[in-house]
Amino acid sequence: MPESNPDLDQLIRQVQTLAKYSRVSTELIRSLLIRELAKRPNPKEAVKAVRSKLHQVGTAYQEKPLPYGAWSEELAALPADLHDPKVLAFLQHVLPAHSSTRERMPILPTFFTECLAGLGDINSVLDIACGLNPLAIPWMPLKPGCTYTACDIFSDMIDFINIFFEHFQLNGQALLTDVTREIPPIEVDLVLILKTIPCLEQMDKETGQRLLTGLAAPNLLVSFPARSLGGKSKGMVRHYEQHFHELVAGRAWRITRFEFPGELAFLVQK
Repeated sequence: MPESNPDLDQLIRQVQTLAKYSRVSTELIRSLLIRELAKRPNPKEAVKAVRSKLHQVGTAYQEKPLPYGAWSEELAALPADLHDPKVLAFLQHVLPAHSSTRERMPILPTFFTECLAGLGDINSVLDIACGLNPLAIPWMPLKPGCTYTACDIFSDMIDFINIFFEHFQLNGQALLTDVTREIPPIEVDLVLILKTIPCLEQMDKETGQRLLTGLAAPNLLVSFPARSLGGKSKGMVRHYEQHFHELVAGRAWRITRFEFPGELAFLVQK
């Protein structure tokens, strides 16, 4: 843990006085504040800039505070069978609460099965900046007992995903992690980096390159949004496809492209 800095700690609390930032990783806020204060010594302006950055990378994708307490109570009353119709109905109700998974709902029955069809047994997964995506596990072709590690910057989301893992006795853990600074040091069969790189590059423009080249996993499923949050799609597929190829340029990797309504995906096999 970094040494306590009373002035910096006070600014962190100022950022978190707005409810939508109150459950964001303190270490991420600390890192962003240090960066912003180096550019603009005015503390008030730095707090405003950090809130703006957090909105761009996270809270913009959640239209309102998510009711994790109510969801946890609903979950506790459900069977422990992930494929029970009542469970699937609950998950299909919860997943659209986050814009990333809401956009994937129309293609959820085929997205993972098509993208991961050629991989054989998937025994372990790392889900980077996961959002609510771990709740889509019933639609993923994972081997029973698969180890699933998820990471994100919202502590209430992480707590809920761990409750989800525990209820269904899944071999999973969710971690509060700023992946622009650190990645869980684990070896896995598959890393999911779904519609994440554009957000992470808002904080650190080198993050996409660092993830794709630094992750030791043999398989990466990388995707990009094909539409903006406002529903506009003009030029986005072309733009992100070009950016992806810039990120992987010069690498002797096998790359398979998939295009779905609303999402452009690439399976990278190292």
